[in-house]
This record gives sequence, structure tokens and C-alpha cells, in this order.
Amino acid sequence: MTRKKKSYQKGSIRLVKTKNRTVFQIRYRERKPDGGWKQVTETLRDCQNKKAAQKVLDERLRKINGSNGGMTHSLKTMSDLLNTPWPNYLANQAVRESTLASWDSIVKNWIRPYFGNRVLDEIDSADVGSFINFLQSEGLGAKYRLNIYQVLRLMFEVAQFNGYMTSNPINPKIHRPKVVRAKKIVWNIEQVKALLSAVNPKYRIPLIVFALSGVRVGELLAIKWKNVDFLRKRIVIANSLWRKNPVPTKTEASERELGISEPLSHILLEHRKSSNFTDLEDFVFCREDGSPMNPDTLRKQGIYPALKAAGITYVPRQSGCHAFRHYAGSVIHKLTGSLKMAQGQLGHSDLSTTGNIYVHTDEEQVDQSAEILGNVLGDICGRFVVETVSEKGSVQ
Repeated sequence: MTRKKKSYQKGSIRLVKTKNRTVFQIRYRERKPDGGWKQVTETLRDCQNKKAAQKVLDERLRKINGSNGGMTHSLKTMSDLLNTPWPNYLANQAVRESTLASWDSIVKNWIRPYFGNRVLDEIDSADVGSFINFLQSEGLGAKYRLNIYQVLRLMFEVAQFNGYMTSNPINPKIHRPKVVRAKKIVWNIEQVKALLSAVNPKYRIPLIVFALSGVRVGELLAIKWKNVDFLRKRIVIANSLWRKNPVPTKTEASERELGISEPLSHILLEHRKSSNFTDLEDFVFCREDGSPMNPDTLRKQGIYPALKAAGITYVPRQSGCHAFRHYAGSVIHKLTGSLKMAQGQLGHSDLSTTGNIYVHTDEEQVDQSAEILGNVLGDICGRFVVETVSEKGSVQ
């Protein structure tokens, strides 16, 4: 007995002019009773566009390819995508560990349970809309729903590229969750002074460095003494910290050198004298065992009690370490009028096309940014150093 040869066909679509209008025709082959093949041509008078014609063609080919032993992309499920193409994409793109963990959580908790064994090419715009509505019914915030939407959209792009889907059913104008961004709080100079005065001395030095540099919390905690050049008056931001491990910075623009003002230089020198970990590979801000400081400890035991003691309103998700970046950026912009200078200090990737391509931050501007931030707090930094080093102790 002769075995049927496995094959896979994609068919074809073409436009045909009739007397009254132009219509789509699909062509494919189907097996004859005697085992041979015959060419089939169908005129689709009700299809308004190529996408609709492709859907009809896929329906015809699904049965033909399935019964013929061939594999068709229309039979691939979300689970199939998650088994190989999606992990391969993540590995090829070298996605940052922190981003990978966030995406994995989104896939595990929301996308896989909802779409798990659904055939990808059968997921349409209405299905995506139902999913977005489901997320809202679960009480998820707009920002988190937007993150899920973005991951799903990317997954569908990967599926389409690998032939698992004919087209991406997501339409940004319809499905993209709208996020109304709340106005960010920005501490003024007097509030920052009050906060630094009220904070537990064990946490004062890193918070001062926040205020004098505007670095991200991961960047601050990843700084080692080898990154601090007192002669050149520079701090090299080369890494960020994630789950106690140094990782690449958020973006290429985040890798930068920051100037060290006189107040910051004095504070760091005194901090090094009082520290038990001063080798080049040691973390500047560490725990008793030399491991990097925990950012949650810095927030919960340092910033939050200080806010309460200073009478400064606490705003959830806004009154943490990141608020010092808004403060530093606003101070530089207010006193110089230069968005580009603030961008360079904070390590942002984008400001505007013109700014990024034609305007550059030079060495003089690096020094000026540091000097500006140092001057506004310089009158109290010396007093803080004396108070803090007198209570020598590593941070937990």
C-alpha cells in the first residue's frame, strides 16, 4: 500500500476584474478520491479586503493540510508559541533580567491562562477586546493593563513572523488601554532639606547622594568605589542593581559619568572613612556583610519615616527613591533652563530628535550640573556629615 506523501500548501489570493467590480479569488489544491490533486478556484464576492479573503483561504487549507499530514500555522496555539518561538525571541533580543521577570509574570498570570490552547490564527479583534475588558474587570490598574497589552502585542508579532498567525489582531486605536498620567509630585529644595534633616542618620548619606546626583535607585546601589574618581571628580554609572546583582543599565544613555560637586566629594570621602568596606570592588552603600543595601529598607526605614517626621505628604508610588530624580531634574532645569543638561544628568534616552542628535552635553555641562545640585544643599551637607559619621554603622 502506497502511503500518502505529506505536503503543506499555502494557496494563493489574487484580484480579478469582473464587469461590475473587482473581487478576490483564492486558489488551492484538494485531493481527489483516486489520490491525485485537483486545482480549485473560488471567487469570493463578499470579501471586502485581502485580510477577509485570507481568512477564508485559511479555513479551506486547515482541513486539507490537516488531513494530508502537513502542519499549518492555523493550528498553532498560544501554548505552541510559548514553547519555542517566544523563548527564542527573548534570548535573541537579550531582554534585561528585570524586564524578563516582569514579562514572565504577565504571561504566567494573565496571557497563558486566558489564551492557553486557543488556535492563534482564530484569535480576532473581538477576542482581544474581550481580554482587555477582562483585565479591567479584574481591577487591574490602567498602567499594568497597558503593560500586558504591550507584551501581548509583541507576542502576536513574533507569532506572525514565525508563520503562526496570518495577521496581528491587535488594533492600537481600539485595544490600547488609555493611561491618564497623574501629575508627579516634585519636592522643592526646602522639603528635601527637611527630609534629609529628619531621616535616620544610617540612611542619610545615600539620600544625600540621591539629591546631589538624581541617579536611579538601582544605579546608586550598584556603585562601587572603583566607580568613584575623586581626582577627576566623576562617578561612573556603569551598572544597575537588580535582586542584589549588578546588571546593565536601563538604556545605553544610562551609562554615563556624573560630576562630583565639592559637597558630594566631601560626603563620599567621609563616608569611605567610616565604612568597613573600602576596596575598589566593594559597594559604596552596603550592609554589614558587604552586600549591597536593600532598596526596600532604604524606602521603608529611611524615606517614609522621614517624610512623616518632616510633615511632608506621602503619595503612594511617588514618594520613594525616584522622587529624588524628579527633584534633581527640576532643580537643574529651573536654574539653567536647559532640558538637555537635565537629560544628561538623569540618563534619559529621549528628549527630542533635535536635542538628541544636534545638542550635546560637554564636560563643562557635567561639572555645571553637579555644581548646581551641590550649591542648593551645600549649606547643610557639612552638618549632616558630622552628625552621620558620629553614628558609624553599616546599613541593613
